[in-house]
Amino acid sequence: MSIQQPTITPEQKTEITNYINNYRARHQSPPLTWDETIATFAQQWSFYLLSNNLFQHSGSALYGENLAYFEGYGNDIVVLLKKAIDNWYNEITLYDFTNPGYKQGTGHFTCLVWKSSTKFGMGFSIDPSNNNKVDITFNSEPPGNYQGQFAQNVLAPTGTTPIPLPTPTPTPTPTPTPTPTPIPIPTPAQSNKKVIIVALYNIIYIIQSNQPKVKVITALYDLIKVVNNMAIV
Repeated sequence: MSIQQPTITPEQKTEITNYINNYRARHQSPPLTWDETIATFAQQWSFYLLSNNLFQHSGSALYGENLAYFEGYGNDIVVLLKKAIDNWYNEITLYDFTNPGYKQGTGHFTCLVWKSSTKFGMGFSIDPSNNNKVDITFNSEPPGNYQGQFAQNVLAPTGTTPIPLPTPTPTPTPTPTPTPTPIPIPTPAQSNKKVIIVALYNIIYIIQSNQPKVKVITALYDLIKVVNNMAIV
């Protein structure tokens, strides 16, 4: 196993941000901005998933979250990120705008276009030695998919909304092919222990990988914020 996390260049960040915001504009959702703190969290979680052969949500109460897994689809970062975004958005075909609310199989779409979200970051980890296995993570803030808030945050598309054509892919079907449920509707005391564990893991990862001190401080601040929120509850 030889996991890599290629640097997402400023140009690629701009291209991906515009790509997402084009989808959001169809639903009258304001544009998202790329946030480095969120992107660091997303990168760490994608690395954790791929290095442990897992495919599950982080359980973070701070962010909304979408995941994607591919195998055998090459190593072009932008192509793979756009493929993940297209797959999430295509869940629109299952969403009933006349009866808004959380529904199985539509949570990635609603997270992507959630109107109240303002910032996001994405993570990308790949194992070239293992048929280009890829884990992609998308995190947004404030998080979405709150029951009772879908009507005002997931609006019907304006005009005609063509479904994007799939990116040309090789014959093999990616395996495994899990379809994660979006982060469960948050409750004040949800997954407190898991949130703390993930936050501690992030801090350890940052220290062990000799990342800048500012990232350690940011991660510690996030952990303190989580603990304070729990105390308030």
